[in-house]
Amino acid sequence: MTAPALPGSRSGYRPEIDGLRALAIAPVVLHHAAPALLPGGFAGVDVFFVISGYLICAIITGELTEERFSLWRFWERRVRRIVPALAAMLAASTLAAWAILTPEDFRQFAKALVAASVFAANLQFARGSDYFDSAEGTRALLHTWTLGVEEQFYILFPLLVMALWRRRRGALLPAVIVLGLASFALALWLAPRWPLGAFYLLPTRMWELALGATCALLPRAPRADGRLALLGIALIIAGFALIGPATPAPGLMFLLPTLGTALVLLFAGPDTLAGRALGLRPLAWLGLVSFGTYLWHQPVLFFLGYVHFGALPWWLVLAGIAASVGLGAASYHLIEQPVRRRQWLARPALLVPVCAAALALPLAAGAAAYLGPLAPRSMAEAARLDGLRPADATTEIIVPDAGPLAFVLYGDSHAGQYHAAATARFGPGALVSAFGCLSAGGLVSRPPGHPKEAACRALPETLESVVKARGVRTVIWAQRWERWLYRADASEPLGTTYGAGKSHLLRALERFASRLPEDVHIILLGNAPTPQAAGPLLERGWLRCRAFVNAACPDSFPETRAEGRAVNAALRAFAARHPRFTYVDAAAPLCPDGRCLLVQEGKLNYWDASHLSPAGAARVIATIDPALIR
Repeated sequence: MTAPALPGSRSGYRPEIDGLRALAIAPVVLHHAAPALLPGGFAGVDVFFVISGYLICAIITGELTEERFSLWRFWERRVRRIVPALAAMLAASTLAAWAILTPEDFRQFAKALVAASVFAANLQFARGSDYFDSAEGTRALLHTWTLGVEEQFYILFPLLVMALWRRRRGALLPAVIVLGLASFALALWLAPRWPLGAFYLLPTRMWELALGATCALLPRAPRADGRLALLGIALIIAGFALIGPATPAPGLMFLLPTLGTALVLLFAGPDTLAGRALGLRPLAWLGLVSFGTYLWHQPVLFFLGYVHFGALPWWLVLAGIAASVGLGAASYHLIEQPVRRRQWLARPALLVPVCAAALALPLAAGAAAYLGPLAPRSMAEAARLDGLRPADATTEIIVPDAGPLAFVLYGDSHAGQYHAAATARFGPGALVSAFGCLSAGGLVSRPPGHPKEAACRALPETLESVVKARGVRTVIWAQRWERWLYRADASEPLGTTYGAGKSHLLRALERFASRLPEDVHIILLGNAPTPQAAGPLLERGWLRCRAFVNAACPDSFPETRAEGRAVNAALRAFAARHPRFTYVDAAAPLCPDGRCLLVQEGKLNYWDASHLSPAGAARVIATIDPALIR
């Protein structure tokens, strides 16, 4: 893409813009390779947005002025610029994901792959993750959100420019300025209310693109000014240094790198110190290959981190950075330039179907991987060990339409994990649960103001209605009992269920029972130990641990480290004093002989880092006396 020249320059090419690209890509790669070294390096993306807005607006208005602008040719150039290089990266990343990722992470990768293939990754990531979704699987393609923003901008912005150019050309600059200010105001308003939306969506990123467009539309292009250009570089560097992961994004702090970029675009000429510095060959070369480097660095660094337990050693970080730049250079010379120079796919009639097919392949692969037909290499081991996610793991409420119910399972996702096993052992039963929720006697584990606090607080009413309507006489209360507790009218926690909040929990149990008919018996199913207690290696589960090439995964851990021991003891003592309650120890069948087993009799007890597999749940349910199910 040829950058417009400042007045008086001898060429339309501005090497300082390629240097500016290098100043943007280097911090982004360094941030993703070693976040602690440059926490604000991700702001390089904001620099890219300003550059993109400047170049795109300058190209469109320049061609409109010369009466040779074609919307179709503009879009064709964007396709040539982006799609072939992107398709190559997506194909290679898909192969690596198939070979390396666990079934759960491969499924999450598939979601990101589908979104990236249709330039909607920013929309996908703005939605966030649901309760069971592992964000790790999506990280290989996390960076493609910027392509979504850019492509959406490429579609909409030329239409705006063309409409105003034909009717009120003089209103174009004011319109872009107003659009930018409105976008920035929206970003500031939305950031505390919907941080993901503010970060990922075009309406809250438009201000950066509009800032670049404004620089291109100024009626009098300023003369080169070395002092202002140097100030711009200083502001960009200050942004990288001062912005951190906790900085509201977008926010006022991001004016540093974006306004700094605008100053460089406006005032860095070839005769200024800033222009000469940014135009140095190594920087200009890195800027030329910056798009390919950006495409490749994220999957390269992600897959290196995925197979290596612990922080990457310095030599591996350097190898990952070198590989990213090398692949970026290969992409530039072997894919981007031949396609853009029409050495390959010269005719649009050939370009369009080839590029459509190149994106249709990862789109189809992502859909097949998410829906099930395409399984990763790790699937065979996971299936053999019974370590796949159960089909109903994401279901919170199950109430059969008709017929008697032997029980109602109540609690959070750790209640849902038992539903299939309990139904197989005792007959049809209901499930009343809310993920991450402990709710009883006016106490909840969700703090006031939490998006799911109201649903959590209403859960006992749902249980009560099911019990009374269907004449159920047994409630199996199972969940992750280690929780913080809150009252409805106070944001300060009462304490944990195994600490200061224990007495509040026990009184809440009594109030909970008083809401149910007197002939209803309540089985308290204790806290099951989780793999996370085995240490950092099992932080994401046993199957995830198997992906590490530099660590051996344990198959058990001491029972003394098991989660929930304190609260389990309190529940056992409480049930012994209250005849309406019976305590069942979920840890007993999973922790024989003083060790909690991750693999037992050839089957995994857990399918992730927290939830029991069907085999593990069946072992626990088998310890419940059928006589208790009335």
